[in-house]
Amino acid sequence: WTLVEVVELRANGGHVFLGVSERDAGGAVLAKASAVIWQSTANIILPEFERATGAQLAPGIKLLVRARPVFKPLHGFSIEIDAVDPEYTLGDLEARKREIRERLKAEGLFLTNKSLPAPWDFNAVLVIAPAGGAGLGDFQIEANRLDQFGVCRFVYAFSRFQGEGAAREICEALIQAMAMWGRAEEGRPDAVVIIRGGGAVNDLAWLNDYDLARLICDLPVPVFTGIGHERDSNGLDEVANAKFDTPSKVIACIEQVIAKRTAEVKTNYE
Repeated sequence: WTLVEVVELRANGGHVFLGVSERDAGGAVLAKASAVIWQSTANIILPEFERATGAQLAPGIKLLVRARPVFKPLHGFSIEIDAVDPEYTLGDLEARKREIRERLKAEGLFLTNKSLPAPWDFNAVLVIAPAGGAGLGDFQIEANRLDQFGVCRFVYAFSRFQGEGAAREICEALIQAMAMWGRAEEGRPDAVVIIRGGGAVNDLAWLNDYDLARLICDLPVPVFTGIGHERDSNGLDEVANAKFDTPSKVIACIEQVIAKRTAEVKTNYE
């Protein structure tokens, strides 16, 4: 049994060919190797792994694998994998969230955004999302209607939400959008909404990043998250002012608050 991090992956004829690495505590690569899961084995162990973890084999995921070293004169050294322990991967993904959580608590920042008062009404909202995502489309069905009739304005900033460097790109998109908003007359949005549709557990795990979580904690406006499906959870949900199961539920909440204020105005007017 050995620990590996998947660097690259490709499937060919049912076989799964991997590039795997070992890293030190600082993240520097110590060693690399080629690995393979033959089709007969892949058909058995990969569905079981995905069912147990909700994750899929992809670059960036860490695995505890049972492997046999092989050397062939034509192809050189490689390892043949015949088993994967799902408990290790689940533990690694959870450990990332726990480390971020404890660090922010020690710095007294964990509840900063969560402690902000919820918006009393919504006139303008900043939305951070991956361009063209299904979750964004669900959100915009209602958001565009509110925007069209001048009820609430939605400004969008787009970023990748998975893959190496995705968290940094989200930070940059959010910082730039807030800076542009600060130069406008209104100063700041009523809320920041961070949304994306569902995906494998390790797709969402790219959002478990300290710098991104810290940025959300430090924002002076409430942050709403709608990331994934009902069963999904990530580090951003823990520090946000309000967490919603899906992007559709975020816009439903905004619409309900606007409708409530409108009803109150109508009653007071009458």
